[in-house]
Amino acid sequence: MERRTVRILRAVAAALVFVTAAYHLWWGVPRSLVYAQAYGGGVPPDPRPFLFVALALALLAGPYLVTRNVMSLRHAYVGGTVLLVASIAAWVFWHATGHGAFLVDGFSAPASGGGHHHGQQNTVLLILSHFDTEPVEAAIKTVEAAAVAILVTLLWRDPAIVPEGRSESVDRSDANET
Repeated sequence: MERRTVRILRAVAAALVFVTAAYHLWWGVPRSLVYAQAYGGGVPPDPRPFLFVALALALLAGPYLVTRNVMSLRHAYVGGTVLLVASIAAWVFWHATGHGAFLVDGFSAPASGGGHHHGQQNTVLLILSHFDTEPVEAAIKTVEAAAVAILVTLLWRDPAIVPEGRSESVDRSDANET
């Protein structure tokens, strides 16, 4: 893969990770403060604000640690991919389980945007309905999925981390396919 393409993909991946982290901080910090004040030592009924803040800080730590030569690119790509896939999976899990009804008996967190119901049996249809009824969530999950795709591409094709033998064989196989 050309160095210019790699630089562009790295920049796009960093921007997508930043957007994801910024959204999670925007949503999580105010709610975390409210829960911290309201519940003191108790367990809040909705752990998401604290998890959102932790995810955002972990996502922002990756690029910082890479620029300080504390973390390798390979570990950053893998870590970012794992964190973003976990975020998508947690979002699906949260909605598939009735907004955390499993946390507190009889508790169901209110929908953030309203206008949808969870009467569907099929998890795929339920998640697709959220793309229609929750456009901000849909946008963030699309950003996260795009970041995962780019990070996996970089993990596989970035010349800075790909062994030379594999890089040459991948480039040769690409040339044969075209």
